[in-house]
Amino acid sequence: MRWPLVPILAAALTFSAAPGAAPPRRLFSVGQTTWIWAEPSKAPRSELGYVRVGASVLLREPEPRSGPGCPNGFYAVEPYGWVCRDRTVTFDVSDRYVRAAALASPRERTLPFDYALSNGAPMYRRLPTRAEWEKEERWFGPAGSFGALSWGNRGHEQLAQARAVEAADATPFFLADGGSAGSARPEGLVRRKIPLGSMLAFTRAFRHEGRTWLLSSDLTVVPADRVRPYRQSSFAGIALGKDRALPIAWTKKEPRPKYRRAEDGSFSETGGSWGPKSAIDLDPAAEPIERGIGKRFLMTRERASDGAPLFVAEKDVAVVRPRSELPFSVTDTDKWVIVSINQGTLVAYQGTKPLFTTLISPGAGGVPIPGKDPVKMSTTPLGVFRIAFKHRAATMSPEQGEDRSFWIADVPHTQYFNAPFALHTAYWHENFGEPMSGGCINLSPRDGAWLFDWTEPRVPKDWNGSATHALNGKGSIVVVTR
Repeated sequence: MRWPLVPILAAALTFSAAPGAAPPRRLFSVGQTTWIWAEPSKAPRSELGYVRVGASVLLREPEPRSGPGCPNGFYAVEPYGWVCRDRTVTFDVSDRYVRAAALASPRERTLPFDYALSNGAPMYRRLPTRAEWEKEERWFGPAGSFGALSWGNRGHEQLAQARAVEAADATPFFLADGGSAGSARPEGLVRRKIPLGSMLAFTRAFRHEGRTWLLSSDLTVVPADRVRPYRQSSFAGIALGKDRALPIAWTKKEPRPKYRRAEDGSFSETGGSWGPKSAIDLDPAAEPIERGIGKRFLMTRERASDGAPLFVAEKDVAVVRPRSELPFSVTDTDKWVIVSINQGTLVAYQGTKPLFTTLISPGAGGVPIPGKDPVKMSTTPLGVFRIAFKHRAATMSPEQGEDRSFWIADVPHTQYFNAPFALHTAYWHENFGEPMSGGCINLSPRDGAWLFDWTEPRVPKDWNGSATHALNGKGSIVVVTR
C-alpha cells in the first residue's frame, strides 16, 4: 500500500477565529496525511490514525496545547486524540483546496467512489483545450480503444464495462477559467499518466468541449472515453443466527446439481441445481454418504416436492463447519475471523459463536511454499495474525512516486493483518471463492464494508484510518489456514 499523492496547499493557513467570533469547531486536512496522536506529542509509534486530505474532524477543545514535535501546539479532536497545528491543517472552510477536495471526497456508501479501469490516459491538472488533449493523447491510440492487460493484471477487467459514463454533474468550480484544485493559474497541464491496467477512483462526471470528463479522487481530471467503468458486484455472504447456522456448503463459479437418493442407495440428479456462489444449508446431524472413490454426498436441509431430502456432491462445494476450539489468545468475547485458502471461505466469530460466512479470494499462488517469498509468489501467508491498521480507502501500489507503472486507486475497507497483506474489498472482480489476488484476501463490496465495521480497531467517524491502540481497540485476530 502507498499513500495517495496529493499536493500540500500553498496558501496561507488560518488558525484562529476573528475577535469576538465563536471558536472554530472543525479542523480540515489539506496535507498528504494529517495524523492523529494519542497524546499531545509526536512520540514514536503513538499514531492513532489519520484524517484524509479534504476531510475534517471536530474539536474537543478550542485552544491548542503545547507538546513535543509541534511548535504551534496540538488540538484535541473527537472522539479522542490530538492533531498537530502544522501545514497539513486549516480552519478556513472557504479555502480553495478545502472546497475542491470536498467534491472528490469518499461517500458513505458500500463503495466510497465510482471506479474505472484505465485504457491509458493523461491525468490533467486542469481542463485542456481540444488542441491540447489532441496533442497529449496522440500516443494513447484512438479514444475508446484498449489493449490486453499484462499477466499480473489478469482478472482486473472482469467487471469493467465498455460503456459511456453519464455526464450528470456540473463542472467543478475550481476548473473554471483554466484553474486547478490548488491554484487559479496552475503550472503544467498533465500531472501524470494513468497506465493501462491501473485503476481510477472518481466522484463526478461532466461535459467540457463536447467530451465527458471524470473528477478523480486525487483532484485531477481524466477523459471518460479512455477508461472502462466498473459495475458493482452484488454478491454478499450471509449472517448466521437462529435462521441460518453452520454447517453450510458454498458453490463457487459454476451451478451445481441437486441429487436425491433412491431406495437402493444410489444417487441421481434431479434436473435442478444451485446457482453460482450459493450458500446451501446442510443437515448437521447427517454424516457424508460415500458412493465410490471420491464420491461423497452431503444431505442438505432442502427437500424435494415429495419431502425427500436433497443432496449435494461434496466435491462440488466448499464446506464450512462450526469450530468449537478458540485460537490461541482469543477469549469468549473476542472478535476473530478464519480464512481457508483451499476452500476460499471466511467465517467471522465472536468467541465460539459464528456470526457471518462468505466466499473470499486468496492469493493467486495458492498455498504458500515454505522458504518462498509470499509477495513474489502471490500467496496468502498462513498463521495467526492481528489486524494492525485499517483504512476506509487507500491506494495500493508496489511503487512510490508520481511515475508509478501500476496502482489500484482507493481500495475500500482495507485491513492490514500482516503488511503488505490485508483483508480488503475488490471492486474489479467477483470470482469470490477462487484464488485471484497478489496475496491479500479479497472480499465483495458488501462483505468488505460489513467486516470493516465489525472488526477492531474501530475507525471513528471522520477518520480515514486507525491503528491498533488501547483507545481504538487491540485489533481482531485473523487466522489463515490451508
